[in-house]
Amino acid sequence: MIGISFYLQDPLAEAQINHAANLGVKRAFTSLHIPEEKGDLVKRMIRLLKLSESYGMEIHADVSLKTLNHLGICKFTDLRQLGIKGIRLDDGFDRETVTSLSKVFSLSLNASTLNEDELLAILGSGVEPESLIAWHNFYPRRETGLEEEFFHEQNRIFKKYGIPIFAFIPGAGSKRGPLHDGLPTLEKHRLMNPYAAGVELFQHVDGVYVGDQGTENNLLENLTVYKNLNILSIRMKSQLLQGGQYKLRPDVSQDVFRLQNTRVTANIVPRNTVTRSLGSITMDNDAYGRYRGEIQICRRDLAANHRVNVIGRVIVEDIPLLSLLKPGQSIELLSEGKLSSNDQ
Repeated sequence: MIGISFYLQDPLAEAQINHAANLGVKRAFTSLHIPEEKGDLVKRMIRLLKLSESYGMEIHADVSLKTLNHLGICKFTDLRQLGIKGIRLDDGFDRETVTSLSKVFSLSLNASTLNEDELLAILGSGVEPESLIAWHNFYPRRETGLEEEFFHEQNRIFKKYGIPIFAFIPGAGSKRGPLHDGLPTLEKHRLMNPYAAGVELFQHVDGVYVGDQGTENNLLENLTVYKNLNILSIRMKSQLLQGGQYKLRPDVSQDVFRLQNTRVTANIVPRNTVTRSLGSITMDNDAYGRYRGEIQICRRDLAANHRVNVIGRVIVEDIPLLSLLKPGQSIELLSEGKLSSNDQ
């Protein structure tokens, strides 16, 4: 599943909710204990929750022991009356409170900090694993996001008990303040193309949420197409290709991704038969005989071949997507303009 995040003092939160809902996104996250947020938060929260509810959007809220004072409400169950369906518990909640809240809300545990003994204690108190979500933190400060192996170790704990796992990717474009450095779960994703980060996360978790409010550059659109149709969007520059949808062969070659049904009978003269780098898009020319016209994407740097024309390349920001391609994967090549000599 795909989710967005909105925040109470973001003036564009309404527009963000509208945009996501129109794409069919049905889940959203918000935090109810951000120290920097001031003002009449309850009224603002009610407005945003009513808007979300009008779209049938399910809202999960991050809460801590400070949330009640922060919002000026008496008890956590009051959040249910405001339209919040699920809560994600920060550290500090005792077992009795966790058990009681699980009877009212869809309950998310902190997947980044909870260990197996603590999880077993919660399950031993009567909370059913199917009523839980394991939800990772996001990390606003650079250099503090999770290390990848630790992330996988934590996930193994929750998968063992059949608990679904959610995590965050940074937004595209605008980032949440005050640091504006993105809100990823994994540190490696902080400066990565958020779409590539999302595709990678989908291979390990059940729910991917955009941590920041920014979803520019068709981030939600592309994630939705990937999740629903298994089509991976890749931006490229080419003198010849205008873009379009292709399918990779089901067999995996060591050096290149081969696009099915691209061979032609028309002549293709040798042209631009230069060194091929990772991400180069190529077409076999007449010298390759019956392979003439086959389009490939290079998986690694390759030497020049007089039988292979270089006709384009994947843009730098989308190179990480190549490592995520699967046999038989459908891809959508999106044209970002003509290939220049600086791009080769």
